[in-house]
Amino acid sequence: MNKYNTRFKDPNLEKQYIIHKVKVIQYPILTYLTFGGTILLLANSIANLINSDYKNALIKGAVMIYIMLQYIVLRRNESIRMNYCNLALMMTNFASLAFEISIYPQYDYYDGYLLGSNQMLVHTICMFACNLELGIFSNIVLTIVRIILVVKNSDNLTVQQYFYSIIMSLSFMVIQYQIEKQYRQSFYLQFKDNNWEILIPLLLKKPFFIFTFNKETNMYQTIMSAQKEFFNSEKPLSTFLFKSKVKQQTLEEYLIKKTVIHANRKQSSCLFNHQLVVEYQMKKLQTSILCCRFEQLIYAIIIDSEDPLLNQTNIKLHQSLQHFKNILNAQLMQINKVLGLYLQDTFSPLLRDLRISLFEVYYKQLSNQKLQLVKMKKLLLKCIKIFETPYTRIKIDCGEDIRFATIKSTLIIFIFEIFKQIDKNQQVYIFVNQKNTTTMMIYGLKQLPKSTQFEKCFQTLIDKSNFTSQYFSFEFLKSPSSHFHFENHNKYQQLI
Repeated sequence: MNKYNTRFKDPNLEKQYIIHKVKVIQYPILTYLTFGGTILLLANSIANLINSDYKNALIKGAVMIYIMLQYIVLRRNESIRMNYCNLALMMTNFASLAFEISIYPQYDYYDGYLLGSNQMLVHTICMFACNLELGIFSNIVLTIVRIILVVKNSDNLTVQQYFYSIIMSLSFMVIQYQIEKQYRQSFYLQFKDNNWEILIPLLLKKPFFIFTFNKETNMYQTIMSAQKEFFNSEKPLSTFLFKSKVKQQTLEEYLIKKTVIHANRKQSSCLFNHQLVVEYQMKKLQTSILCCRFEQLIYAIIIDSEDPLLNQTNIKLHQSLQHFKNILNAQLMQINKVLGLYLQDTFSPLLRDLRISLFEVYYKQLSNQKLQLVKMKKLLLKCIKIFETPYTRIKIDCGEDIRFATIKSTLIIFIFEIFKQIDKNQQVYIFVNQKNTTTMMIYGLKQLPKSTQFEKCFQTLIDKSNFTSQYFSFEFLKSPSSHFHFENHNKYQQLI
């Protein structure tokens, strides 16, 4: 916060504060002053018309119409309201000054004293409701106008009155500054509290409760929670407190006991912070429980982990699945080796397609998604050997030294999907070059694959792409990721 004008340094926070002040303070006050002022001005205008005082009736009528039109415009347009409600309050303040000046000569000393006091309250409300800059500006203008009016209409203004007026105006500015500063600090603290309420569930991925005990209702009251469907109950906090066990007592009894024991700890705001095993619905849960004292006692319960036995079962299941996956991979590669030897002697389209499918199954289920250094020419030659037929011609132009880091299994599937688009008796030429990045150009291919598998590979591997009537061009990412790329998704949609 700027210490001179009290503005927040963060423009987004400043904008939120302005919106908050307009909604909570400025617009409600402007509404009240508009309706109250309209009634007052209308009554005075009618009285002036009855007394044939057309000049004052016209002045008050003009002021009344202005504040009504101003309010109607702000009420109908929210964007104007947010930007100009502050200015509207200042203008309403000056309108009340014009009303005061027009009727003041009609009053004697005591009536004028009461009128001045009432008007000063209106001015004060408007100045406090305005933002600091316009509030101080209004204060200066009002002080100057009052002094000018008194100098013009009175011969008895002493030096003491000048000095007194200036000192009081400056003092009021200090009060304006302090009130605005305190209100902004209060908003900032509230803003931080709201942010923590949003951030805590995002940062703490485990099921948790933050709650307090309401003495008036004699019930536990949830402040914040993230249950992640862990508790199957309409009142999960009460269910967990009363149905879970800590040794031979309920969790609720445990909390009361610990609170009583540590209640006299005056030096620390944290009464206790314990980790313990809680039994709940035939499960053993590793749980963190803490109690802090602020304006009241606030408790937090965090489920750190589920039943260790269940975790061990999951680990063993994962290990078993990985073991069977390794066996499957070994069998797939053995079958592919046999099929490769057979196809060298006798070509069979059916066995070739079967071999390609087995390779795809093998590479799709690989869990290794780390970057690997790939020799592009060697990889392309292996892929061509798998797809080659007596009727298909795939030629490559790729230097022996061209290599780059990528996700190898994804790259192989990407090439497979392209090669599956090659028609019988079709000749395809692949040119690969490497300058700043690795680029692959494919000539003779009629169209790109439209499969979901190809799209995912494209999103993962490709940085830039281009196509003409003669070729398709793909520029590979320097650091590909297995996560979905929305930007590359749009490029892929444009390409096909």
